[in-house]
Amino acid sequence: MKIAGVILAGGKSSRYGKPKMFETYKGKCFYEHSVDALKAHSLSPIVIVTNDDLFPSFKQDDVEFIIEHDTNAYQGPLFAMYQALSSIADADWFFVLSCDIPFVNAAFIEYMIHLTKDSEYDAIVPAQADQIHPLLALYHRRSLVTMKQLVDQNERKIRLFLDQIRVQTIPFSNEDSVFININHREDWLTYKQASQQTKTARNEQSLTQGTEVFHKK
Repeated sequence: MKIAGVILAGGKSSRYGKPKMFETYKGKCFYEHSVDALKAHSLSPIVIVTNDDLFPSFKQDDVEFIIEHDTNAYQGPLFAMYQALSSIADADWFFVLSCDIPFVNAAFIEYMIHLTKDSEYDAIVPAQADQIHPLLALYHRRSLVTMKQLVDQNERKIRLFLDQIRVQTIPFSNEDSVFININHREDWLTYKQASQQTKTARNEQSLTQGTEVFHKK
């Protein structure tokens, strides 16, 4: 069984104000965290779907690219998924990730991948409470038939697609940070500030504990 990795990075990021896939976290662009999580499990090929305007800014030279040439007519993630999945000839499953999930990690990828073994579902989609995450999910090649039908009908809603295939939803905690996607610059500032405060608190706790140990001696 072969699994390919697909990263969707062709959106306009209109709510963010600039291409958010190039925002950085821990010294890497957001999209690179998606690439690294997939590469950790030797998924091949790894394909980034983007457009003419964004393509020159990508630093990756060890992945493949699919370029949407009409940037004024962005047709949404379902269309981008179909472009990518239909172009990869020899994969059984496709792990699809968005480009704005900086907290995605290899452990999440590993857990999801193990669910594909002997699976008869067309898609394996994580969920938190009543929210599903179709852009952090696995799709089997057999789902391409339905995907093509919808694209040919000019339908672009992923939820409509999921309603027509066999989907296994996998529950995750509402506190799981893997699923945090960044839509606004203010969101990212908030997360960075919270992360810095947590780091500072841990450092202070560590110093306090060290001082207590010193005095006890």
